[in-house]
Amino acid sequence: MKTTDFGSELRRVLEDVTEVSLYIWESGWAASSGGNLSVGVTDLLTAEDAVPESSEEFPLLLAVPELAGRSLLSTVSGSRFRDVPRRPEQALMLIQISTEGDRYRVLWGAEGGGRPTIELLPHLKVHGSLRSRAPQQKVVLHTHPQHLIAMTHLPEYRNPDFVRVLQTSQTTAKVFLKEGVGMARYMPMGSEQLAERTVDLLRGRRAVIWERHGCLAVGCDVFEAFDVTDLIEKAAQVFLLCVASGYEPKGMTPDEVAALGD
Repeated sequence: MKTTDFGSELRRVLEDVTEVSLYIWESGWAASSGGNLSVGVTDLLTAEDAVPESSEEFPLLLAVPELAGRSLLSTVSGSRFRDVPRRPEQALMLIQISTEGDRYRVLWGAEGGGRPTIELLPHLKVHGSLRSRAPQQKVVLHTHPQHLIAMTHLPEYRNPDFVRVLQTSQTTAKVFLKEGVGMARYMPMGSEQLAERTVDLLRGRRAVIWERHGCLAVGCDVFEAFDVTDLIEKAAQVFLLCVASGYEPKGMTPDEVAALGD
């Protein structure tokens, strides 16, 4: 199946993913093959889109019954974000989860071979959770923003909700991320432990920072997930610039916070 055979809505999502992939690469958030992305596209598939390229099924590390029969557009393990606009059929893959939620098959992509991102488990767990509590959020984006990662190496600036950074560096970050940001202590990448902790911290939030690793953000589309990440990274950058200049950023007063509105 070629991308020209996709239904218009699925083709639009693919175009959005290729556009944002270039932004991610140019932002320096995905050195080499770092970072990954997945989009829930079940409702966008036509009958033709759902025809598998092969009947072969592959096991998942852990069953996710919440996603039984669902389909995801995902980056391929080892692919680079800069390759997505040039070779989407190699860097991306469209997969369908089995009716038992423990296997998947390839509907499109991963030409030349390849499996979904090595961090597929956190993606699946987050998508499964979003299905029940925030179905409008269909995008899961994981990147490695450098200033954000640098901040998590500094014990004196770690905070469970990263509130201090958001409130002191940019008023826009506080306005657009009123719910705050979760902070997950270091855990092995792609692990069930990290997946479960991320799901827990995302309740009521759109982003979780992974200590010494990066950020996972969710959104209704890839642009929202990118913007959430961009806001947090910029807040960390401004905060670090102040600290490097010898100035300790001060938090906003209660009146200043209240003036921002609900």
